[in-house]
Amino acid sequence: MTDAARPEQSGLTAQEKYDLDHHVFRHRLVWALGIVVLVTTGFAVLLAIVASERFYRLDAPVLAAPACWTAAVLLYAFGARGLARHRARTWLTLTAVAGMLVAFTWPSALLAHVSGERGSTMEATVASPDGRHVLVAESFRGVGDSSCRVWLREREGPLSRQELVWERVQGPCPEDMAFVGDDEIRVDTGRERTTPFDADEMWVASL
Repeated sequence: MTDAARPEQSGLTAQEKYDLDHHVFRHRLVWALGIVVLVTTGFAVLLAIVASERFYRLDAPVLAAPACWTAAVLLYAFGARGLARHRARTWLTLTAVAGMLVAFTWPSALLAHVSGERGSTMEATVASPDGRHVLVAESFRGVGDSSCRVWLREREGPLSRQELVWERVQGPCPEDMAFVGDDEIRVDTGRERTTPFDADEMWVASL
């Protein structure tokens, strides 16, 4: 129903109609902004999850994205009847379509949540001589036994990068690890191995 046809405006003065329209406009604005914020937050969470492999301080729960989108659909559905300008058939159709699209995101998110790593534990850290980088050995548990990986990480703010140095699936962490000079990393797994790295480009040769 359009604003001009609203029965609640009949018999009102011009000032009262203005106040009512202004009140409805504020509610519409808050409602629309809430939907935009929830949808945008969902995509921001998804972006953070994708980027967290490289920028290790960016992280978010994998279920947060579909949860935000679901909340946006529910907010639209419950607010559309009183606040949307279009007909009931239109907002019901939009709600159904948006609901189905969001529903398709839940299975993959749940699968990633269930089959993902069961958390990680930092086992050891070694700082570089200049303090700009750090080697981090962390154990993690996937679908099998405990595994371990060694990361080279920057220590330069929220967008600090990381690069994988070494990984062992279903095995213990290295006995020792260290920086050798300014451009090499040594990892001791019972047999010492050394690999070069570029501190500025955050590049590590595979071990």
